[in-house]
Order: sequence, then structure tokens, then C-alpha cells
Amino acid sequence: MITNMHFPLLKLKPFFGGQFGVPGSEAPQGLRWSPDAVVLYVDSGHADASDNADGTNPEQPLATVQAAVSSSLLTDYSIIVVNGTVEESVVTPDYVTGPSYVSIIGAGPTGYSPSWQSDAADEPALDMRAVGWMVQGFRFLGQTAAACIELRHTDSGADDIAIRTVIQNCLFDGLTTGQYGIWSHGCYDVWIIDCVFQLWNNVANDACGLFAGTTPLAIPYRNHIIGCVFWDNDNHAIFPCNGCEFVGNRFQQVGYAYTAVQSLNTTVGGNPGDDNLVTQNVMTGDYSVAGGYSGGAADIWIGNMCDDVAEAEVGDNGFSILAPT
Repeated sequence: MITNMHFPLLKLKPFFGGQFGVPGSEAPQGLRWSPDAVVLYVDSGHADASDNADGTNPEQPLATVQAAVSSSLLTDYSIIVVNGTVEESVVTPDYVTGPSYVSIIGAGPTGYSPSWQSDAADEPALDMRAVGWMVQGFRFLGQTAAACIELRHTDSGADDIAIRTVIQNCLFDGLTTGQYGIWSHGCYDVWIIDCVFQLWNNVANDACGLFAGTTPLAIPYRNHIIGCVFWDNDNHAIFPCNGCEFVGNRFQQVGYAYTAVQSLNTTVGGNPGDDNLVTQNVMTGDYSVAGGYSGGAADIWIGNMCDDVAEAEVGDNGFSILAPT
């Protein structure tokens, strides 16, 4: 049975919230009314769950998320409500063949539930290839050779473009063996809000909560990482990007189980990022490049709360005044 429903289900569509620093634009990410919305239900644990159902009745839900995202009933601004444990690797349609601005909402009985893990070690739990989809309210569980969520940007097909994705209120749990929480292939206008990244660890110590690797077109730009918590990871955020904002996040350099090699890196050699705003974050530990904090030459790192007041880039009051060196 669907439980813990804290939002209206019918005829809602996602909208984009405010830009940091722009007065009057501070509305949060969320759902808005849409007269054409379709609501589909998925519940793997329901006695009457079947992928032969149409999914519109919560008492006769679909058995898999893949059946929902592939449904011919799905239109722009539709909502997929998910309960029960998810154990599958789901691939969305691309932005040409499938709908845009679909919301996938976890509706489990507790916070960060239901749980969702790929059924293959080398496949993401959710492979996003369409425009403007929202994911909310899941506990994603790591796999050893894949990300929980991959944001495609023409790397797997010319029409695979997951720009304007919103990921919020999710827990990304690496289970001490996982590779990546979120892996971006260069998508722009992405919002990652109020998420937790923890226990991304492996033998090579190259596991990472938030990651942007080699991209086919360009590194991410106009991304918004807001209010997230990074702790107990080999690496928190290796995210070379341009014109992005990191606001109100918490980076725990020395965790209970693991010490981060890279805490926040907005630029890497051969893949430089720049013009990013990094402010109002809690940045514990060594506030320096050697300590795992690194920004682009034109980044603005100011007003971050740091305990490393010995650095010239940190004021006596514990707030950063410059990017780390």
C-alpha cells in the first residue's frame, strides 16, 4: 500500500526554483498543477503488482519502475509514485522519444525510502536521458562499478540529454563498496538539493559521491548543488564545472570511517572548471588544495565556514575570503 504521502498526487508538474542571489526567485523546487498530468503507481511488494497493468490504479500497480518509464501513457509532467524495494537498472527514454519533466517520487513508509539498487554491478540504478525529470525521496544503494544515477549528455546517443534534471531529498549510500553516487556526463541546468552522500569507499580509494568525468561536449555548467551533506567518503565531490553554485553544503573532511582525499574540486587538470560560486558551505579540515579543496582561477569562494583559520584564505572569524591554494 502506498504510504507516507506528503504531497498531492494528481495533475502536478515540476517547476524550477530561484537563482541564488536573485531577489524574488527563491521559490523551492517542487511540483505544480498541470491539467494533462498522468499518475502511474509502482509497488514491487504489492500482491496485485503486474507490468501487464496500466499502472493508474494504486491497488493494481506496476511491478517495475522500467515499465512505468516506458509506458505509452506517460506524458510530459507525469508522475511515477514508487513504493516497495526497487532492484533494477532503469533507463529513461531519450528526450525525443519520451516525455519531459516527469517526476519519480519515492513513497515509502519512512524517510529516504523506498531503497533502490541496480540489479547489475556495472549498471546505474537510474540512467537518465530525458529533459527535466525529477527524482525525489529514495535511498539509492551503491554498486561496485557504476553510479546510482547517471546524467547523460550525448555520450550514449545524440538524443540522450538529461539537462534540467532535479534530484532532491535522496540518500546516496555507497555501502562502503560503491563507486559513484551521481555521475554527470556534462548536463547543464541540473539541481541537486538536500541530498546526503555517505560511505562511498572502495579498495582503490577512488569512490566519489558526486562526480563529473570526461564528457563528450562540455563539463557541467549552471548546476546548483544546494544543502547537501558529504561525509565518510573517499572523495566527496570531484565536479569540474563552469558557472555553477555550491551553496549551503556540508563537507566533512575527516569522517567517522573515512577521510576524504578530495572534498570539493571544481577544476581538474585537463578538464578545468571556472566561474563558479562557492559560498555558505561548511568546509572542515585543511582548507587548501593539498587538503582536498580546489577551485578554478575565476571561482569565487567566499563566506564559507572553515575551522582552518591558519590559512591566509580564511579570516580570523572562520569565514573564507578567497579560494584555497
